Amino acid sequence: MTVYTFYTRNRNTAAAWPSIALPEPLEPTFTPRLAVCEALDRDSKGFVLDGKRLPDHRDKAFWPAAEKAFSAFVKRGREGIRDFKSLVEAFQDETNPHWSSLSASTKRGYKASGKMIIELVGDELPSDLTTVDAQLMIDELGDTPATANQFRAFLSRLMAWGVPRGYCTSNPVEHTEKIPGTEPWVPWPNWAFELLLEHAPFHLQMIAMSAFFTGQRQGDVLAMVKPKAGENTIAVRAQKTKKTVWIPIHSAYRQWIDRVPTNDSVMLHAGARATHYKTADGFRTEWQKLMERDEFKPFRENRIVFHGLRKNAVINLLEVGCTENQVGAICNMSAQMVQHYGREVALRSLARDAMKLMEARWSEIEPEAFKNKNGK
Repeated sequence: MTVYTFYTRNRNTAAAWPSIALPEPLEPTFTPRLAVCEALDRDSKGFVLDGKRLPDHRDKAFWPAAEKAFSAFVKRGREGIRDFKSLVEAFQDETNPHWSSLSASTKRGYKASGKMIIELVGDELPSDLTTVDAQLMIDELGDTPATANQFRAFLSRLMAWGVPRGYCTSNPVEHTEKIPGTEPWVPWPNWAFELLLEHAPFHLQMIAMSAFFTGQRQGDVLAMVKPKAGENTIAVRAQKTKKTVWIPIHSAYRQWIDRVPTNDSVMLHAGARATHYKTADGFRTEWQKLMERDEFKPFRENRIVFHGLRKNAVINLLEVGCTENQVGAICNMSAQMVQHYGREVALRSLARDAMKLMEARWSEIEPEAFKNKNGK
């Protein structure tokens, strides 16, 4: 008679796991593999061991990967092994000033990247990572360039932080390549503003106008304090840079501010059900629901996103002749980033200047055939 042994957690319940085949109880590998099973977790994607994503339990690669992850898990508790999981956890500790000083939005993105690193190579040593290995992980995310490059940025920052702390001796991510096509936002065209003003509620229109006139990031816009009557500047504390900027209030923007309903809140922007947003998540949920409506289908088709308003602000300031330093002072942005956002303005300006020169000296280069045709 043949005996088959399986590990099935929550058996005969709605939460039952898929059965994992085990050796016979008398075989020497039975007890170690049972210990592995006891350490497993499971989510909608499959099995996880101490954060490490495992192959399908029916795949022949399952047990080698599971045993390796379990061995690292045991060593970590016994010896404090310096693998990627411990590196990510140490870097993302709130007592680490390199982590705690980051903005909430940056932390959110980095946490997602950190989770992927743990799932991919959590039980491996940072000192063993090569540039080729890092590039392969980045390329695997190539279908979503923004995610891939955020992953790359976090991995590079993580490795650099780990060098002086003994996790590795160098940062091989420095020599990897970014995935092209990472800037999905474009400045809003006129039709986008028309749709917003026609179909969006006033409180969402107001937030967009604040971004348009000040060029601030979404989280900083939501944290704006309502300027008092007669005040001609609005102070903004940037979450990312921790700097405060004082932005003169444009006359057209003042008209929008004066339309904000009077309430007990000192905050400029209110939510649909509250006097202000306690976190940016509430606004993002409202904005996403708005963008999912049929009226905003052109936004989705043309990849028009909220962050594009920051680009509008930079372009508008450059178009009227502001210097890069002046734009940076208003939008709380480095001169290099102003250059990056304003590339289109520079090209248009060069094109206009070139055409003015051509107009002024057209008589010197006009072909004779043109002159004869026009009867000159």
